[in-house]
Amino acid sequence: MTVGIITTNYNTMEMTSKCIDHCLRYADDKIDQFTVVDDCSTELFENKFNNVQLLRNPQNLGLVKSLNKGLSATDTDLVILFDSDAWPLEEYILKTKAFFEANPTIGIAAYSTENADGNPAVAFEPEPDAMSVILGQKLHGYYQKYFNKSPKQITVYTCAMVIRKEVLQQVGGFDENYDWLELDHDICMSAIRKGWGIGVIPVRAFHKGSGTPQKVGRRVIRFYQNRIKLLKKFGKYPAKPLLNTLIVGRLAVEYLAINTLGRLKMTNEIRADKSYSRSSLIGMFFTGKI
Repeated sequence: MTVGIITTNYNTMEMTSKCIDHCLRYADDKIDQFTVVDDCSTELFENKFNNVQLLRNPQNLGLVKSLNKGLSATDTDLVILFDSDAWPLEEYILKTKAFFEANPTIGIAAYSTENADGNPAVAFEPEPDAMSVILGQKLHGYYQKYFNKSPKQITVYTCAMVIRKEVLQQVGGFDENYDWLELDHDICMSAIRKGWGIGVIPVRAFHKGSGTPQKVGRRVIRFYQNRIKLLKKFGKYPAKPLLNTLIVGRLAVEYLAINTLGRLKMTNEIRADKSYSRSSLIGMFFTGKI
């Protein structure tokens, strides 16, 4: 099996360099292709590594298109994806090959990630369904913890993901209709519907996380926009009028709670941010923008 590695860089030169360094340091077998896609950084990325190909986007394309550009430049049996803030913590090439050789029906897998404190980080979750938008993210987290402990299908994250070449040939890479939210769920769900399984490789990897800097309210809006798009694509958003009514009803209750009880427990800035996200989402549902 041949192995390729792709990571992207956007003004994260220090972390991207750490990612590359760790990938090379812990490579216990040949890396056939190593590609870094720089997404038109304002901070020029200096490629100081031998045998690492650097592709520079002439303009900022975003994560999804940058990953697809890297995939187009990679022709290996397995493709390893690392976020710029993620990297292996132990020898990984031989274990990765062995995992896929021993599990011929697994098409996509993730490494077992750890956070900056050395604690296990979430590398996968049950395949998304409508409950995630009916309940909202916080309540849905409790639902998953107590009522969905053994899901039939999982999806894994792109921060430390490995994909078979055959999967990429069948699904055509990442769906560019998303921004960086939901791209991992989408490609996993596409692979599952082509008959592939999703797995977790027993290799430790680091992932700093924290996401793109932005207000929480804006991230909540983007979550709903992308998650509902995902659910509709895969036929997991049935009875649209009913689901929309349930979601808007909950958002309205949250809006009222934020602007009443929230005055006692939240700062004005936090309350305004949360209030903005709920009111904006309610408006989007009523105008058909979601």
